[in-house]
Amino acid sequence: MAENKTAPFTFQKDGIFYFVRRVPGDLRRHYSSDRISYSLRTRSKTVATARATQAACKLDEFWFHLRTKDADLPGKHLLRVAQSQPSEITNDRSVNSTAPKFSEGVLTYLALKGVNKSEGFKRTTERSCGYVIDVCGDRPGNGGAKLGHGSGGIVSLRAE
Repeated sequence: MAENKTAPFTFQKDGIFYFVRRVPGDLRRHYSSDRISYSLRTRSKTVATARATQAACKLDEFWFHLRTKDADLPGKHLLRVAQSQPSEITNDRSVNSTAPKFSEGVLTYLALKGVNKSEGFKRTTERSCGYVIDVCGDRPGNGGAKLGHGSGGIVSLRAE
């Protein structure tokens, strides 16, 4: 019976899983559509479940922040909250980091290692790194991980 259950927030079209989620009514003014829907780029139910669950969690967190930002907090004018500007953030994953993003790193990697390689090498690299970007986000690469050249031409993500 569990075999017939679909992954949460997904549907299948031609064997490919898609993420779908309705935008809550109180947040629709922030969106151009009342539904968020996009391909999860997989035929695997397990992978689709993981990606859809992660996307749903990110949306829930973002929607929570939208709701609290818009909330009329009693006594809000009495709060002593310093408004941080993005330029003041100094941690490794700062907004203004000079480190290249993962997507830029992929292009550099292909420019250096992809010379005289087959088109399959380039496609595999872009697909593999696309999965990393899907999971980790396209953030600066100075967050303690590096893309490396593994055995057999496989691109790997290793901690530093």
